[in-house]
Amino acid sequence: MAVRTESNASFTTQSDQDQAITFLTDKAGAYAQHRNALCALIGWDGDVLAARVRAMMDGDDFAPPTSYATPATAERHAAAVERLRERWHALKHPRHNRAA
Repeated sequence: MAVRTESNASFTTQSDQDQAITFLTDKAGAYAQHRNALCALIGWDGDVLAARVRAMMDGDDFAPPTSYATPATAERHAAAVERLRERWHALKHPRHNRAA
């Protein structure tokens, strides 16, 4: 996923990405409540979804978007997963990232 500056509305900002990660992974709070309410509309358990996303962030397989992905698509997917996991780690462990 491309990251944009706040002035370029055609891409996603780091803040947007962080909010999306928080929405999908929080165990409690406003984001978790909202996610659970939205998931309930389609018969899903939002807490189960969040647990699955957290597991993927921590190393479980992220399935490619399609089963017929080209090698180039699979490579881009793997790179995106790696960047996402790095961001997840930074959000989970903010103290480790301040010293940089």
